[in-house]
Amino acid sequence: MKTIVEPHERFPGVYILKGKDDALVTKNLVPGESVYNEKRVSVDNKETAEKTEYRVWNPFRSKLAAAIVGGVEEIYMKPGSKVLYLGAASGTTVSHVADLVGPEGAVYAVEFSKRSGRDLVNMAKKRTNVIPIIEDARHPQKYRMLVPMVDVIFADVAQPDQARILGLNADMYVKNRGGFVISIKASCVDSTKPPEMVF
Repeated sequence: MKTIVEPHERFPGVYILKGKDDALVTKNLVPGESVYNEKRVSVDNKETAEKTEYRVWNPFRSKLAAAIVGGVEEIYMKPGSKVLYLGAASGTTVSHVADLVGPEGAVYAVEFSKRSGRDLVNMAKKRTNVIPIIEDARHPQKYRMLVPMVDVIFADVAQPDQARILGLNADMYVKNRGGFVISIKASCVDSTKPPEMVF
């Protein structure tokens, strides 16, 4: 069966792999390399006779992919965007955002945990548009020498005051008319209340 990949109708830089089960994919910035053993698919380009490699973006492993599959209205990211990513962890989703923004874009990936940060730094060695920052997102002034004004903040810091943390960062780094995407885990805000109440 022929593999067909089509651009996502709403999000430039995101693609849909058509097949038995449709899948969300990003164009691999580093063909031949997987980041976390994700499935890779190569598609022949008829005009150039070259292959384009895509990486499957699993919505069960990435909140941003889940948001796209779930019908989120806007992610404020496209090829060429500059993204401040708070709560980068080991960089699985960051690597897909790096694919999405492409070589003209950049992902400033902030992670506090040194252990996760090691994986993030290793991933960034191959993806030169990822700038790993091992720092506390609660103190955005600590990385002001590394981060320019950005188009969007993606916040996934799992802290009870993460809206405040997003605000501090947005104040320093988001361009006029820039956007943000926040991933809120109810149990991180208050684990004693049911999620519906927290939201």
